[in-house]
Amino acid sequence: MASTTKISELAEVISSNTAIVDRYFISNNLPTPSFEVDGPSTIIFPPHEKDVAAAYSQVLSATLELHTLMKGPTDMLLRMATLATNDTLSLQAVYRLNLAFKVPLERGISYADLSNECKLNERDLRRLIRHAMTNKIFKEKNSLVVHTAASKLLVSNPAINGLVGIQVEEYFPSATKTVEAMMKYDGVHSPGQSGFSLANNTTKGLYEEFNESPVRSRRFAAAMGGFASRIPIQPLAQKFDWASCTNVVDVGGAQGPVSTALAKLFPNTKFVVQDYAEAVAEGKKKVAGDESAMNVEFMEYNFLTEQTVLGADVYYFRAIFHNWPDESCVEILRNQIPAMKKGAHILIEENLTGPKSQALYREKIESSMDLTMLTYFGGAERTAEDLTKIAHMADPKFKVVSASQIEGTPSSLVNIVWEGGE
Repeated sequence: MASTTKISELAEVISSNTAIVDRYFISNNLPTPSFEVDGPSTIIFPPHEKDVAAAYSQVLSATLELHTLMKGPTDMLLRMATLATNDTLSLQAVYRLNLAFKVPLERGISYADLSNECKLNERDLRRLIRHAMTNKIFKEKNSLVVHTAASKLLVSNPAINGLVGIQVEEYFPSATKTVEAMMKYDGVHSPGQSGFSLANNTTKGLYEEFNESPVRSRRFAAAMGGFASRIPIQPLAQKFDWASCTNVVDVGGAQGPVSTALAKLFPNTKFVVQDYAEAVAEGKKKVAGDESAMNVEFMEYNFLTEQTVLGADVYYFRAIFHNWPDESCVEILRNQIPAMKKGAHILIEENLTGPKSQALYREKIESSMDLTMLTYFGGAERTAEDLTKIAHMADPKFKVVSASQIEGTPSSLVNIVWEGGE
């Protein structure tokens, strides 16, 4: 009998773990994954369903590895760059031409009518859309373009639409300049030395560049705020004793999705959300008239300058440090010191990296996010040890007391106590 091959082993992993996930959907009367227009937009498992979540991860990793193996090294290398680039090209066309909003949700539209709507010749428009369809974005039915769950999501979810926008309009051109930037500057040591900066022909970093463009700034802030709002708040609420705090400063908190959610759970704690003017203005609009957010204040602040809120119990940074080179992270921490009282906390919520995961799918996502941070900002996904070194570089009086995973999320919470001051 022939020995078991790698591809048959992977097939068995896929089969057995898919059965676990499928049983979960059926037993909980949940819709199964589908790109039909009424299909579920997300696949999320509650924190207590650890076995199902693990099986799901195994399926994604095994299918990814099996797909690569079945192509072989030659086909993989020859097609990898072409397929990925063209995936982004057709997605950019969908976003830039606003196609999702031009296709009626309840019925289809002909290529000819869509061509007139877009002011683009029908032949080229058809080529772009048909490629997008290979990624389940739209489908063709009776010679009409109709929605799928993916294209509908661009219409119904502004945050997802914004995230797609910054990827295709900002990241896509910036990625082509990242290696050039690394070679030019021998690594990236300031935000103005990134692939983004070279692609935009500027010595400014992304945030400084966006500060001069309200349209780009609003799109970025909305996308980041929307991303934060998808993270379940309860695990973070249970991870730290927020109720014991009189005031918390949410530094770089965008439009305040985390603080406004925490404020509802801890009404006796005051939250101050700090960010650039555009993000702060949008945040104020979102909470206007919301009595449950009365303990949330919005304040314009640039964390590359000295902190202006004195004596807070917590200075909270969510997904901030990975956006900056090490040198800038040190500067950001030092800028908090003049405002801090003895025993105050710096809380850093980040996706921490560690030893290589056995789940190829998660490993690929983690590595891709690391390159995204490099391209946009010269930043990085870091380990707990990396952040500890940065804290000590900022000041030896910063003591890292804990760094642990926030259950049910990809994030970890690093708790740093300031041992200086009065």
